[in-house]
Amino acid sequence: MKVFVCCSLMAIASVAWGNGPDSTSLELSLPDEEVNRMDSLIESWFSDNPAIRFAEEEYRSLGFAATDTPRYNPDEITRRLDAIETPIPLTYNSTVQSFIDLYTERRRSKVSEMLTLGQFYFPMIEEELDRRGLPMELKYVAVIESALNTHAVSKAGATGLWQLMYGTGKLLGLRIDSYVDERRDPYLATEAGIEYLSRMYDIYGDWLLSIAAYNCGPGNVNKALRKAGGGNKTFWDIWAYLPRETRSYVPIFIAATYTFEYHREHNILPAEFTYHYDMVDTVMVTRKMTLDQIGPYVGMTVDELKYYNPCLKTNTVPGGNTPYSLRLPNEAVAMWITNEEQLYASLETPVKQETATVSRSEKEPVAAVTTAVAEKKEVASTVTVSYVVKKNDNLGYISQWFNCSVSDLKKWNHLSSTKIMPGQKLKIVVPADQQEHYASVTHMSFSDKQKLSDMQMVQSGEQKKESEVVYYTIKPGDSLWSISKKYPENTIATLQEMNQIGQNETLKVGSKIKIVK
Repeated sequence: MKVFVCCSLMAIASVAWGNGPDSTSLELSLPDEEVNRMDSLIESWFSDNPAIRFAEEEYRSLGFAATDTPRYNPDEITRRLDAIETPIPLTYNSTVQSFIDLYTERRRSKVSEMLTLGQFYFPMIEEELDRRGLPMELKYVAVIESALNTHAVSKAGATGLWQLMYGTGKLLGLRIDSYVDERRDPYLATEAGIEYLSRMYDIYGDWLLSIAAYNCGPGNVNKALRKAGGGNKTFWDIWAYLPRETRSYVPIFIAATYTFEYHREHNILPAEFTYHYDMVDTVMVTRKMTLDQIGPYVGMTVDELKYYNPCLKTNTVPGGNTPYSLRLPNEAVAMWITNEEQLYASLETPVKQETATVSRSEKEPVAAVTTAVAEKKEVASTVTVSYVVKKNDNLGYISQWFNCSVSDLKKWNHLSSTKIMPGQKLKIVVPADQQEHYASVTHMSFSDKQKLSDMQMVQSGEQKKESEVVYYTIKPGDSLWSISKKYPENTIATLQEMNQIGQNETLKVGSKIKIVK
């Protein structure tokens, strides 16, 4: 029996597998309603888990006014750090105090947002730490790495919740290729990030040195140890010899640990008190196919499938010799199980239809004609646009903005390395029906371009009339997924775009959003 693991995108649960119906008709079979009802009851039960869900009344009982910003003297902060039961030495000094002030005074709203995200990510991270017997406070490494943003990409190309570099991700067994980047998956990235921290501890036997090595690499830590005279040194002994960023990194970790453990005492409330447990499982895709082909058989749009599968860099699911594990909400898993055989049978249909429509001479082989048509369609379906490199751009960012891989960019532009210069013009191949959008990216501001990484671009089509847009009041348990299922005219991406909702933003009960009805 699998244990439930909760995060913003998934909660792994066990599901009974079975064979789909022996049917080639386009009419889909429906899953068992009684099992669906059981899934709903389980989701409702776990959504009320007091260990995860913040209780608003606990915060109100402290007696702070909404505008109060409590401050405490160094002795009290030292006492609180000492009271945190952890094998990690949480040293207090003026550097740590400066970052505590940053979190508890100047970045209070950001901490509020991260507290809400923590409801989803911390249980998943804690479970992995518990499985390995590691300190629970290591979860705060993800806080200082990405602010719990699974779509974060650094200037150097570090990606995901744990900000793993390409080489580190590959070293830790993550799949990173033209179709998949497992650094984007919060569950897989958590396993990899914690594995790295564990290996660093095996080397240094000191948690602060291990955390420093996570930031700057063990080579820089070893260099600092040598400069400090070698021997059994602590982080503070080698502090002056470490890279500048790492000198701050460990104090920030201690400050983040303090802030999250004592946020109530500083009158910092979660941005949202609502919480919904989403049951999700995986199905094994054994043939290469697209999300467009899968969607009708599981009752989901391409946007929704991308939302649950952040690893996918394109709309292609790379099944085949190695089956691909596709994540779906439980009701969609039920649809997959019921209609799996029908889906695989449908994959042959486009080839037969294309061949039937091609006129050919008696001497032309069918396979050759079909291939020629496919190649012609392939050429016609893409165009090349130009992008002018700006200051602080890197291939990691640009690949996110244009929904391609770094390898693609290097191939299209004959680059031997990832080094690019401001003013350099890059050629990028994009879908023909999205040429206008991608051509405009070069004129966007950096913040606007970064938004492209957080949501799937909506295909430009017939615009909805203003009269079709109405306001919907958010109810307890609502999510963009549930609203899009209730009102099929809306996808997760269109709801995000119409209401300027971020990828990791939660919905506030009682607030109103625009929907198409």
